[in-house]
Amino acid sequence: MPKLKAVFFDVDGVLLDSLPPHLAICKELNTRYGLGLSIPTAEEFKQIARSGIPISPMTAFFRAVGFPQGAAVRGDLEYRSRFTTSYRIPVFKGVREMLLRLSGAGLPLGIVTANTLANIQGPLGHSFALFHPDCVFAHDTTEGLTKAEAIVRGARALGIRPSTLLFVGDQPSDRCAAAEAGARFLGVTYGWGLAEGAAGHPLAGSPDEITAWVTRTLAQAPDTGIT
Repeated sequence: MPKLKAVFFDVDGVLLDSLPPHLAICKELNTRYGLGLSIPTAEEFKQIARSGIPISPMTAFFRAVGFPQGAAVRGDLEYRSRFTTSYRIPVFKGVREMLLRLSGAGLPLGIVTANTLANIQGPLGHSFALFHPDCVFAHDTTEGLTKAEAIVRGARALGIRPSTLLFVGDQPSDRCAAAEAGARFLGVTYGWGLAEGAAGHPLAGSPDEITAWVTRTLAQAPDTGIT
């Protein structure tokens, strides 16, 4: 197994606890648009995500909860313009400490997300500065790159092979993106789309467990580690 040299993250459901506010804007727009839908609870939505139904980018999220196409496109415009100003989007407990420890271990950090840059940069706050500037790939800044293509481009920017890069995600599509890119994958079970016991890849149940997994992996290489 090649030595781990970088860690990239999906954001929603991995770094940001953003599912409740995403469902809240769905409820708001459902009422304002007069759609008459029953918006799923967080647990119900996780079942939708685990089924493999596309939930990103945001037009797909709206479609997954029942919005017709026209309303999904209209909702996406509102989402882009005011989501972070209208809703509080917290980071998961332990995320800031995790990012500091991984960065302090000498691992370049990256972001690969289907969300917009504004919707992730504000909620991440000071932690955003820990990410390598050439390795932040958002929906509106990637020139149409797929997640797999963004992972490969990020590895190239760092001068490393994708096989030495870890991608941390919370959806089956994240796992597929890592596999397509030739990167390693760590799934989180506290996010939107991966259940405990998901097969075929390692899992973490919290940001602290991400740190622990990376620590164990780095311990296999005598010249690196987390102190």
